[in-house]
Amino acid sequence: MQEIIKYFENLESQIAAANAKLAEQEARIAALEQTLKEKDAQISALEQKVNNVEHTLSEIEIIEEIEEVEETPAPAQEKEPEPVQEQIIEPEPVAEPEPEIPLAPEPVAEPEPVVEPEKAAVVEEPAPAKETASPNAAIYGKAVDDIRQAISLGDRFLYQRELFNQNAELMQRTLNDINALSSFDEAVAYVNSHFQWDTESNTYQQFLVTLHRRFG
Repeated sequence: MQEIIKYFENLESQIAAANAKLAEQEARIAALEQTLKEKDAQISALEQKVNNVEHTLSEIEIIEEIEEVEETPAPAQEKEPEPVQEQIIEPEPVAEPEPEIPLAPEPVAEPEPVVEPEKAAVVEEPAPAKETASPNAAIYGKAVDDIRQAISLGDRFLYQRELFNQNAELMQRTLNDINALSSFDEAVAYVNSHFQWDTESNTYQQFLVTLHRRFG
């Protein structure tokens, strides 16, 4: 009977030791989970800082482009020539000729008939053809050679935020690809095949107006 009692006592002590180890392991696991949460929070904070830096860099690039355009010197205007004052030259007094003694008149030869030269035919040059404005110019504005010329600073921030998810590099690459296209329909097909934009949004409709200005 005593052996059975000792056996159960040993068993209880082993169970108690096992429970203690299990509790210690659980405490370590909880500490590790807390450490992982802190690391995740630090990583999220770093990612947010990186996004803020990229956004700031894109704004700086846009401001530098605007400053370069503003600093481009305007072509120097040619000065109009000053009017030349006409000098009035007074005629010199003419001395009166001395009277000549009349001589016998000499025979006068008949003048030869004067042959008038033929007038050269005047070739009229055709008047230069007047440039006709695109019918869309009155609706969407004057056509441009580079789509960036049709995007204001405010529209640039709007497109980058709502269409390109704050990705300035993706926006620049897309504008370069659009400039290489030859028609408005090709540009619309390009953006619709590369992006899942809401075609009913005001920003998308405004971007279509910009495409119209690029291709007339």
